[in-house]
This record gives sequence, structure tokens and C-alpha cells, in this order.
Amino acid sequence: MKSKHASFIALAILAVLASGCEKPATAVKNEAVATVDGDKIGEAELNLALSGLGALSEAQAADAKIRLLQALVDQRLVAQAAKNAGLHKDPAVAIAMEQASRQVLAEAYAERSFKDVANPSETEIAEYYNQHPELFSQRRIYRIQELDLTLDPSRMAEVEAKLKSAHSMGDFVNWLKEQGIEGKTAVAVKPAEQIPAPLLDRFSQMKDGQVTILPGRPGHVLVQQLQESQLQPASLEQAKNAIEQALMIRKRKGMMEADLKKLREAARIEYTSGYAPAAEANTVEKSAN
Repeated sequence: MKSKHASFIALAILAVLASGCEKPATAVKNEAVATVDGDKIGEAELNLALSGLGALSEAQAADAKIRLLQALVDQRLVAQAAKNAGLHKDPAVAIAMEQASRQVLAEAYAERSFKDVANPSETEIAEYYNQHPELFSQRRIYRIQELDLTLDPSRMAEVEAKLKSAHSMGDFVNWLKEQGIEGKTAVAVKPAEQIPAPLLDRFSQMKDGQVTILPGRPGHVLVQQLQESQLQPASLEQAKNAIEQALMIRKRKGMMEADLKKLREAARIEYTSGYAPAAEANTVEKSAN
């Protein structure tokens, strides 16, 4: 049992350090617990990293502190080596460091400003449940075959026409091979909640065996066949926690968008020619005329 806990803690430590220790510190003391060539590692930094591991027993926390401190020491050593090599002066590294600093500040601002969101009412939860039958009362598990085709945009209409006239997906795949159209195929089984909303809207209206085609990344199209779907509804009680989380996220998002709008209106934002968003570019052009 001890080895399992140790493995868990070791993995969790890596995750905490990689994420930048985003959780707020609970300790205010910052006495040095170690120094690396004069660079202090404070108690507050260690406690912050520890808080990112979640609930631990006293024995696990003591073991985790030792491991975390060694990980922080290693992090300092590598960072110092990178600095001695002049990597902090590399333009790409400097930009990444600045972005990381701004991201931490933005997350701290959002965490502090929008943490006090009222819990959704029973009425709100019931309304959300009824508004999304594809996720709950009519929830399905989908088995989807996907073809990721490398395709020149000029052949899109030709491929669509062939897809509609093909007797089966096998016939369509054979035709693709004859035409020298390359692609990768994959099959995935996903519940409704793991499918992006626009695609879920489409799949929920499809029958087993039907095929859809949509643009992929540049130079690619995706052909997706709904091979099979199984009804597995979720009751309101089963879905309650997930709905509460979704509504809380939506409320926070609304508050953040409203706050960001105020910040934009209060700030002086200027774009170099050719970089302004379309709406703002049109506004500038009209004012210039």
C-alpha cells in the first residue's frame, strides 16, 4: 500500500510543478526551507505546491513535502543552468516567460473576482435538463467511424457527390483509393457529453449508418459515419451535479465577459494597420471617412 501512495504522490508532484502551482497559498510564512546557490526556496512556495496535491493524510503530506522540496531544488538547478546558458535572453523564451506571468495574473484575477457565484436553483437545474435532452433524457452512446482525408478544396464537391451516391462506406473507401485520395481512419465510442455541441446536435438527428462530411484542418475534410448509437438516458437526479457545474461555469463566464467588456471600454487599445478585428476596423474606417 505504501508503494502505491508513493507512486501517486510522485506523479502528483510532477503535475503540480508542471501546472505552475496555480492554487492559492494558504500559508503566509515564507521562511527559507532550502537555498540553491543562494536562491531561496520559501516555506510558502513549498506549502503552495503541497496544496496542489489535494487531501493527504499526515504521513502522506510529510512524505510529499520531502519529495516536493527535492523537485523544487531540481527545478531551481535546471532554471539556473538555463539562465547561465543565456536562454532567458532568447526572444521566444522571453515571450513565453512574459505570457506565463500574465496568465498567472489573469487566473488569479478571475479566481478572486468571480469565485462568489450563487449556486443554481432547483428550477434552473430542471430547466437545463429539459433544454438538453441530447445530453440527458435522450442521451446516447455513439460509435463513430471517422475518415480524415487529405483533400484539395477544389475536389470537395466531387467527394460529397460520391459519398451521397455510394452504396456503402466500403464502396466509398475503395473509390478514394482509386482516386489516390489519402486518408486516415479511426473508430471511437463516445457518450454524448464527450462530443462537442455542434457535432452532437448533428449526431443526435442522425440514424445509424448515416454519414456526414465537414471541413477539417486546412487541406483536410472529415467524413464521419454513425455506425451505431445506444440510448442510455440519465435521470435528473443522476445529472444534477454535472448540471450544477455547467451552470456555475456558464455564470462565471457571463460575469467574466461583462467584466472584460468594462475593461475594454476603459482601456485605450490601438491596433497596427491590418491587425484590428473586423468590427473595429470597420469602425475606424467609417470614422476616418
